[in-house]
Amino acid sequence: MKNILLFFILLQFAAYSTYAQEHEDNQDTEMEFEESETFEHHQIGAMIGHAHIYQGHHAEGKDWLVVPMVSLNYNYWINETWGVGLHTDFILETYEVHEEGEDGEVEILERELPIAPALMAAYKPGEHFTFMLGVGEEFAKEEDLFLIRGEVEYSLELPKAFELGAAIGYDVRFDAYDSWVLALGVSKLF
Repeated sequence: MKNILLFFILLQFAAYSTYAQEHEDNQDTEMEFEESETFEHHQIGAMIGHAHIYQGHHAEGKDWLVVPMVSLNYNYWINETWGVGLHTDFILETYEVHEEGEDGEVEILERELPIAPALMAAYKPGEHFTFMLGVGEEFAKEEDLFLIRGEVEYSLELPKAFELGAAIGYDVRFDAYDSWVLALGVSKLF
């Protein structure tokens, strides 16, 4: 818990220091920018895709388990480069993860329709790519699992402040299993 609190405190200081370093060379430039376009701070989106779980098995005995998922995302953009958000993944299938323990026995972890929200820090260095890192929890009927999520998204601007995006992400669940996600979706800036 202390690590999570420390992470959020550092994230807050990073946001303040980034905002404090912004400045305008000319007041006229700032007024022209405000007149020509407004910066949209809020972004909400939905993505569909698949979660790939290496350690998992279906009844057929496959090494890779691929399950459908939906993701609902909200981002607040502090400026054009930095943002924070809440990204929630919904797995739309019940599955089992088979994992070999230290003593050689196979342990089975059943997951019934897990929901995995994560608080994310976002960095957008250019026009298209966004790099995100965050912490969260995967909630399921059987057991809750702490996770760290990394994600990269490529987005294209569409008319009326919409964006089309493709994302690849990786979730590390401690003392359980890892998964990676490939998803496509749309978002709206407002």
